[in-house]
Amino acid sequence: MRRAVSTALAEAGHGSASQLLGSGEWTIDGGNLRIEVALMSKKMLSLTVNAAAEKIVKQELQRLGGPARFLVIPGAGGGMASVPSAAPISGSIQEEALAHPLVQRAKEIFHAEVRSVVDLRQK
Repeated sequence: MRRAVSTALAEAGHGSASQLLGSGEWTIDGGNLRIEVALMSKKMLSLTVNAAAEKIVKQELQRLGGPARFLVIPGAGGGMASVPSAAPISGSIQEEALAHPLVQRAKEIFHAEVRSVVDLRQK
């Protein structure tokens, strides 16, 4: 469900919301979905997950037969290391970059993680 929602958001041009919700902690309680996002103020959260993004999430949850209601809330602090990385979308530039041998080797040598990928190709 998380991957489908993240993919739908990314395909609709809501990349930030896709990454944010993809890395959040999802909890289903009865007919409700609660997505807790760490290190994000309530104001920034409302700007990132705006009405258009919420509409896409609702449509995708409905299509999947998921919970009828969802709530996105700011989570406790902690640190970026405590936030799990969302799986890259299949066929995306992020997936291609993460699969590159040099990136894999750098991650191994430096015990690093890739937080973001910027596509600098000419379109």
